[in-house]
Amino acid sequence: MAYTFKTRAFGPNAKGDTLSFEELDDSLLFLSESIANNLTSSINRGKNFILVDSDNSPELNALNLSSSYVEAKSLSPSINNRVSVLITPGKYSFSSEFKVDTQYIDLVSLTGDCDVFITGSNTLNVTANDVYLRGIDVYTKNFTIGDNLNSLKMKSCKGGANSFGGATDPIIGATASIGTLVTGKFIDCEGGDNSFGGNGLAYGTFLDCIGGDGSFGFDCNGTFENCTGGNWSFAGEHNIEGGSFKNCTGKENSFASIGDIKVGSTLEDCTGEKDSFASSPTSNIEGNLIKCILTSGSFSEVNIINSGSFTLCINEENKVQTTNTTT
Repeated sequence: MAYTFKTRAFGPNAKGDTLSFEELDDSLLFLSESIANNLTSSINRGKNFILVDSDNSPELNALNLSSSYVEAKSLSPSINNRVSVLITPGKYSFSSEFKVDTQYIDLVSLTGDCDVFITGSNTLNVTANDVYLRGIDVYTKNFTIGDNLNSLKMKSCKGGANSFGGATDPIIGATASIGTLVTGKFIDCEGGDNSFGGNGLAYGTFLDCIGGDGSFGFDCNGTFENCTGGNWSFAGEHNIEGGSFKNCTGKENSFASIGDIKVGSTLEDCTGEKDSFASSPTSNIEGNLIKCILTSGSFSEVNIINSGSFTLCINEENKVQTTNTTT
């Protein structure tokens, strides 16, 4: 996706340039650094940005952030007129759930680090699609996002269980239902159990993210690089429907443990513990596993069907397994 940056005329990108997401992030950091170096001046507002300070109590800081967000809405945000709310490091405690409900208003830490701390009992709920959030930590609360926000970008954010589109496990005996469809882009984010589409669908892009047990989808089909999950992670209880997995690590029963790894799935340099990688007697492997590591047991070659394959995979005994051949 391309972004039109209109905040200033100077910097790594000129005013009016069409930017990639990465260039937008760099430009926002440049703007943040420029403002941070002039905090003693009166520069706290611009045509396309608002600076939020954290000099007061967490409750007053939260009121300031809330009023700044309302003000940002009045600046007519649009796809060609993004507005950035730059938040200084500190603690913010809201009296009710903070709703991120307006597209093209980005909420980002002034420093780029994860140092905007949402204290108290209330969290953030993101329902707007085309927004960028960076450097926000809600502690153990659920960093809530809406369904199928395919233009959502989040970087260096943290939350607790069920964050980033996750859902709690169904009550024993109750009918299970698929939760949130997670389709955004997440970079260097961290959640607890059932995060990143846990008990739902992880169909987005996940780079350098960390989740707990049951994280990264009931089903998954996206891009996963350098991600770490707990037990039953990466569609542990169901299917990997497709997508690319590179250098990802799960604990026991991960990577479609009792489900299928379907055609179009590529797992490369991934590591799982006991009963991982479609190991159930009822599982099928139609995808391709390349240089993956199983720390307990051996890869289930009998589960390979059609175009499925193992290539230079390593089992518990440190033996190499390639499709239908163990050496």
